[in-house]
Amino acid sequence: MANTLPDDADTIAIALPSRPEADMAVARQVAEVFNHMLGDGRSVIDPAVTVWTAAAAEDLRRRIEDNPLIGPDAGQWDKLELQLAGASRDVVLMAAELVFLREQPVSNASPATRRQHLTRVLNLAEPVPEIPEWMNDALDRPSGDAGFAGNQGYNGRLWLHLIWAATFVREWRGLSDEERRGAVGHPWQVQQIMLDIGDGTPDIRNAMLFLAFPDVFEPISSVNMKTQIRTGLADRIGGASGVDAQSLDRDLLAIRASLAAEIAEPFHFWTPNVRAMWDTVKPPKPTVDEPRPRHHWLYSPGAQASEWDSFRAEGIMALGWDEVGDLAGYPDREAIRVDLAAASGSTSSLKNDVLCLWQFQNEIAVGDVVYAKRGRRELVGRGEVISEARFEPERGQFRHVRSVNWTHVGSWVHPGDAAVKTLTDITSYRDYVGNLEALFAGEEDDDHEEVELVTPPPSYSREAFLDEVYVTEDAYERLRGLLLRKKNVILAGPPGVGKTFAARRLAFSIMGAKDLPRVQMVQFHQSYSYEDFMMGYRPTESGGFTLAEGPFYRFCEEARKDDVNRPYFFIIDEINRGNISKILGELLMLIEADKRGQELRLLYKNEKFSVPPNVHIIGMMNTADRSLAVLDYALRRRFGFFHMAPGFDSNGFTSWQQSVQSPALDALIGVILDLNRAITADPALGPGFAVGHSYLSAPPDDELADEWLYSVVEDELVPLLDEYWFDEPDVAQKWSTRLRGAIA
Repeated sequence: MANTLPDDADTIAIALPSRPEADMAVARQVAEVFNHMLGDGRSVIDPAVTVWTAAAAEDLRRRIEDNPLIGPDAGQWDKLELQLAGASRDVVLMAAELVFLREQPVSNASPATRRQHLTRVLNLAEPVPEIPEWMNDALDRPSGDAGFAGNQGYNGRLWLHLIWAATFVREWRGLSDEERRGAVGHPWQVQQIMLDIGDGTPDIRNAMLFLAFPDVFEPISSVNMKTQIRTGLADRIGGASGVDAQSLDRDLLAIRASLAAEIAEPFHFWTPNVRAMWDTVKPPKPTVDEPRPRHHWLYSPGAQASEWDSFRAEGIMALGWDEVGDLAGYPDREAIRVDLAAASGSTSSLKNDVLCLWQFQNEIAVGDVVYAKRGRRELVGRGEVISEARFEPERGQFRHVRSVNWTHVGSWVHPGDAAVKTLTDITSYRDYVGNLEALFAGEEDDDHEEVELVTPPPSYSREAFLDEVYVTEDAYERLRGLLLRKKNVILAGPPGVGKTFAARRLAFSIMGAKDLPRVQMVQFHQSYSYEDFMMGYRPTESGGFTLAEGPFYRFCEEARKDDVNRPYFFIIDEINRGNISKILGELLMLIEADKRGQELRLLYKNEKFSVPPNVHIIGMMNTADRSLAVLDYALRRRFGFFHMAPGFDSNGFTSWQQSVQSPALDALIGVILDLNRAITADPALGPGFAVGHSYLSAPPDDELADEWLYSVVEDELVPLLDEYWFDEPDVAQKWSTRLRGAIA
């Protein structure tokens, strides 16, 4: 588009030579579309048709916005085809040219993808028009050479982009001829007209402004990226001039002019030497220092334990597959698979072999227990790992080695059939591990060396809790006191307030350490029973039944063996999903604080049982789950209830938020705070349905990514709102639009 830009002419003239030619070329390729869109209204694909009219724009908007086809059943391009079905030729051509404009500045879109999308829309026109030669040239532009990288947020918002563009065309055509002629060559006037129709979809507005006025606007679609750049370089222009969109773009233009006086070559704001000026290093995401529990492994020392005598004498466990070399040099399992396949000439997946090597090198830890087996029916030893993995090239074979303190050597009948794999992590099979440990109880090898294997659990304090869990100091003291007094508490709150996270850390803070053996968790559900929780008869492979102890019984017995002053914590997730009377049985009385130590005869066993006084129970309850019944009053009397609210205003969360310095995160949190006020005020919902801070507590990578925020909004928050306001879709749509606009 040939522009005469009287506004800020000097600044534009200074900044213009600094703009990369490839970006300017991208905009020049589509100038003809803007000339007709803002001028005579004719189509560039079929010049005989006038497409840029208020009526056609309103029809396009109506077809998409009034028929959004929400749901995962079809992709956005399939939905667009359905929405345009039966549309007039001018509407289809308008949609096609908008699709062309929308994807023209996206640097990471391939030519094939851009062409495919345009063709899909044009195929809805009758007759199907040919693509002009100049447009073919534009579509063939290689990816990666200009424009901006379209992230998941931009690429996935086709319907919102078309709604916004159609609305702009409708409003533009609603202006008088004099108003249009006065604005057409003035970028700030055109931008203001765009802003007047609403600021809910700024990414497509930014893309269109760049294409229409590349002398003035940056090839950046994200408001948050623009804000971050402006924040980092605002001191060059005496500070930011305002918070509105037009001030932001004017400031960026002035910043570019300032930099152009110092940088001889054309540049982007993400050109390395320029980016270093504004892109401050973000702090790493909050890390969760979870202690690792002891694992138990089933291991074959060679085929049919052929190497057992040698390994036992050397005090090692070892693996073959020597041809892959030192496993420490492999970054992932796929790298092992590639080399192993090349060395062996195998075309199979080698899944078990690769997993065995990876776990031996990376997942076994000092202190883990290893059971050596011969075949599927015999155990020949038990040991404890005392070294990291190492590669010993001087060995003739079995060069992947770990040192093991073999505490038991002999022959034991394996209960049932053992896994045939060389190495199997059996940690999660608690009953199985318990049966294996029972085989070796009291039969320790007299010759084994006593070695302290398991490192002390890391300490954990009240201060650590307040740093990681977003509650106030007073709330923590009240919760801690409640649990110690009542012995049983329920953490109740809406989704995303970190109930499970808080439960474990509450236990750690009271123990003073992350001592995992003294913490256990189960989850209740509608089919959970007393037999699952406490004890009951279970079928055996032979067709009979055996009495099996449940997790709560075993946990209480372990706590009973310990000092009464050393607290243990049993955590129950989704406690209100289970049938409490059915699950707890006689325990409903025994868990009361003043009944600890009192005994009752068990239902399935001829023995008396009590809940030790050092066992504490922490339950979690989601207050936003409509499918759950009100809790049993008997349970309410035995538990203290602590309501967990979203912690966006807590010292811990606000400190982390400030350290991240992300405009996108800040904007999204602001909308969520407004949303929570609306949810709380809604008589059908209330504070128990508020959106919790855990949705935004930490990104998956070291840096806060736009893709992560987009996924949080689209894949977590929007579906949640659709459920909350399933009978008021307009309300859900309003808040969904605000959430999406915050991260655009």
